[in-house]
Amino acid sequence: MPESDYLVKAVSKNGAFRSIAVSTSNLTEEARQRHNLSHTATVALGRTLACGILLCNTLRKQKGHLTLKIKGNGPLGTILCDASSEGTIRGYVENPQIECFDNKGLVDIDKAVGKTGYIHVIYDTGKSIPYQGSVELISGEIAKDVVNYLATSEQIPSYISCGVYLEPTSGKVMQAGGIFIQALPGAKEDDLKIVEETISKLDPFSILLRSGLNLEQIIKKALADFKVDILTEYEGLCFHCGCSQGRFESAIASIGKSEIKKIIETTGYVEGRCQFCNNVYLVKKEELERLLNSPQ
Repeated sequence: MPESDYLVKAVSKNGAFRSIAVSTSNLTEEARQRHNLSHTATVALGRTLACGILLCNTLRKQKGHLTLKIKGNGPLGTILCDASSEGTIRGYVENPQIECFDNKGLVDIDKAVGKTGYIHVIYDTGKSIPYQGSVELISGEIAKDVVNYLATSEQIPSYISCGVYLEPTSGKVMQAGGIFIQALPGAKEDDLKIVEETISKLDPFSILLRSGLNLEQIIKKALADFKVDILTEYEGLCFHCGCSQGRFESAIASIGKSEIKKIIETTGYVEGRCQFCNNVYLVKKEELERLLNSPQ
């Protein structure tokens, strides 16, 4: 596994296509360990994390956060990730212990996610009203649903392939990531047909990674009939959550002194767990009393 997850951006020299590829093996493995994910939940969240990073780097015009929420009628429940333009990402699965396998013993993502439901995208720059969009799920396979979202919301032909490869016994993430290709205004009908033909024969993304190709080579393979300029390579993508003891205490203070007093008189402490990173925070009786006696 590479020492650091990273992202590569490229554009075809004829101005017809842009592409983004991302390696997320390490951050997906950290998510698996933090949430004690099943094989199925790891693959589902891993695909969602990769799509979240790709979307964040596709839609952003300035710094901000993108939230990608997959809510299907399958047993996994809600899958949610929050990606930032700084390269941090976090996420969770509502039911992290669910397993779904097909008759070949492979993870059955569309069954686990469900084919009925919605995909929601929220992009927040912190400077204006957040952009929000939603479309119905069409497959439950996540990448196809994100492509459908882009086609519906932007009416621009796009392609996304995301993959997660696990060590079969332990479930450890060995390879994970994804690639995004989108037509630009300069794309001609013949260009679209050529790329469609190429990507129809392209191996799944996790297999491309397992074959030893790096992200730049994968982009060039996907756009094999076009010369490609590599624009950006960013290292240091990571699983990161901004929760803290201080933020948890501030949240407790916000519930009001009457509620804090009830807690002191009953349990005498408050314990909370962050959904995104699974960190646990504890506020003891002494701190509760300080919050109770502090001025408004």
